Amino acid sequence: MSLKIKEQKLRKFAKSVIDNPKYKKEIKYILSKLNLKEEEVIQAYVNYNLDVYSYGNEIYESLALRVTLYVHYLLKGSFHQERQQIMLDMIEEINPKTIVDVGFGAPTKYVKYLLKNKKSKLTLVDMYDSALKFSEVLLDYLDPSWKEIVSLKKFNMNSRKYIGNFDVYIFQDSIEHVNHATKYMSMTVKNAPKDSYFLISLPIMADIRGHTISWKTFKEAKEWLNKCGLKINSSKNVDINSKIDLFAEQLDKFHNLMVSCSKND
Repeated sequence: MSLKIKEQKLRKFAKSVIDNPKYKKEIKYILSKLNLKEEEVIQAYVNYNLDVYSYGNEIYESLALRVTLYVHYLLKGSFHQERQQIMLDMIEEINPKTIVDVGFGAPTKYVKYLLKNKKSKLTLVDMYDSALKFSEVLLDYLDPSWKEIVSLKKFNMNSRKYIGNFDVYIFQDSIEHVNHATKYMSMTVKNAPKDSYFLISLPIMADIRGHTISWKTFKEAKEWLNKCGLKINSSKNVDINSKIDLFAEQLDKFHNLMVSCSKND
C-alpha cells in the first residue's frame, strides 16, 4: 500500500470515531478541555500509524497522541476491541479489591466498568504528564466522582522502584518500553503479595525503536514470563485486523499475547 493511500485510510478511520454520534460529544469535550483541534488529533493518529519505525518513546509526551490512543480503543474492528474485552473478562473473573495499571497509556474499557460497579480501587500509573492530564479530563467526563475509585500517579518504571502492594498488576503493552525489563518485572513479581495476579499483554513482533525487549514467538514470551517468576493461568492470542490495524502493515508478523498469571512460588 502506498503511503498516500495509507494516510487517506488512517484519516478516514480517525474521523469515523470523532464523527461517530456515540462518541462525538465526548471527543468534543476532550478536545475543548485540552485545547486541541480535531486536525491535531487526526495528524497524530496518522503519525502514530503510518511508520512505526519513525519514532521512539518520545511520541508519548504529546497530548494529541493520548487522544489518538483513545481513538484507537474506540475504533470499530480494531484488535484493541478484542484486547479490551479480554482484559475486562480477566478482571471480572478475579474480582480484585485493588488494581494498578502500570504504563497504562490511556484508560481502556475496563476502567468504565470499574467506575460503574465501584467494587475495586484502581491506580493508573504512567511516566508522562500527557497520560495523566488526558485521563483526568476523560474521567471528569465519564464520572464526576471518579476520584472515589481511581487514582492517577506519575511513576517511572526505569527508576526500578517497587510500585506497591495490589491484588492485580496490569501491564498492557508497557513493559517492553522499560529499560532492563526483565529485572523490573522480576523485582515486581518478587515483592508483590503472594496471592496477587498479573494481567499482561505482550506484543509478539520484531524490534522497533522504543522497545527495549522483544518476543518473536508466543513460546518465547511465555518462557520469559516464567523466568520472571510467573505462572500462566490462562492466555489468549489476539490477531490484528489487517484492514483496520494499519500500523502493523510494515511488520512481518504481529500478534498479541494476553495472559493472566500468578506468582510461581
